[in-house]
This record gives sequence, C-alpha cells and structure tokens, in this order.
Amino acid sequence: MRLIGIDLGTKTMGIAITDSLRIIASGLENFTYQNNDLNICINKIKSLLERYQNDVAGIILGYPTNINGSKNEQTLLVEKFNELLKSQITIPIMLQDERYTTLQATGYLKYQVGLKSSQIKKIKDKMSAVIILDEYLQTHSNF
Repeated sequence: MRLIGIDLGTKTMGIAITDSLRIIASGLENFTYQNNDLNICINKIKSLLERYQNDVAGIILGYPTNINGSKNEQTLLVEKFNELLKSQITIPIMLQDERYTTLQATGYLKYQVGLKSSQIKKIKDKMSAVIILDEYLQTHSNF
C-alpha cells in the first residue's frame, strides 16, 4: 500500500506519493491555497484518498522545527493541520522531521537539474514532499 507525503506551507502544499511497494516516492502536485484555509488542503487530501481508494496506508506529514528542534510559527500551523486532518480521516498520520528539505529540493533543482528560480518556485514544495517521504521510507521500513 502507498504512503502520501505532505509538505505544508503557508500558501502551498507539496504532495508526493509512493508506489504500492513503497520503493519510489514521486511528486504529485504543488497545491496552492489561500487565506490559510486548511480545510481546502484537507479536502484535497480526501480527494486523493478517494482517487487511490484503499491503496493508501498512511500520510507522512512534514514537521518543521528550528535547527535546535524548537517550535516556530510553521510548526504550530502543521500541528493545527495535523489535528484537523486526524479528525476527518481514519488512516494513520506520521510526522517526519523536515528541516532542510526545501533547501535540499531547491539545491537539487537548481544545480542538478539546472532549473531557473522561476521554475523552481513552481515545484519546490512537491520536491520537498518527495524528500520528506523518501527520508521516512529510509528510516521506517516497517510502516
């Protein structure tokens, strides 16, 4: 069964998904939302769960903290989103440290792929979700 990876930002939500064997994480979408309306993001996730029907075992949600592990404004947003999402879906949600994932994604897209800044901006959150999901797969082979 698949896992869905989420990188929640203040205006965009990067979404990634694994194959059914959980070997490869692939980017699905950079989803844009407005007015901090987390319900729009929850509805998007619900639609993905419907799309993949009974083939999603869980959601891996990027958990942002400061370098020293302390919470920041984005951490609180993700915690709020996590609680809202848990109240509306039944599959497990796991938090995954996402420190440096946007930096990794941006560096990869710029230096390895050779994209311009305007191109990177359109897909970096989706790529961050791939990194979050991939790091989770590497450290949690039993989920």
